[in-house]
Amino acid sequence: MLSPMEWIRMARKQSKMPKFDPMDLTVSNKSVLGFNLSFFADETELVSDMFDQILEWAETGQIRCPKVVEMPMTQIADAHDLIQSGKSVGKIVID
Repeated sequence: MLSPMEWIRMARKQSKMPKFDPMDLTVSNKSVLGFNLSFFADETELVSDMFDQILEWAETGQIRCPKVVEMPMTQIADAHDLIQSGKSVGKIVID
């Protein structure tokens, strides 16, 4: 059974959690995703087979890596503006 202090901590964390409307996410073509891949830790053979398959798809052009934009640290403000614009696709790497 949880102590009263634990309930208070949980309520405090809940109040700080980001709020979003699932219907708004759908309309604006956005999503919230989370993955727990820790169960793969001991599945080295399975993961190796999956990685080999992904590598084959990449080498044959069946899948492509997403676009990566590289920007120097001196353009950090431009990188932030790009993210905020909603027009960025893929990853933004700061060198």
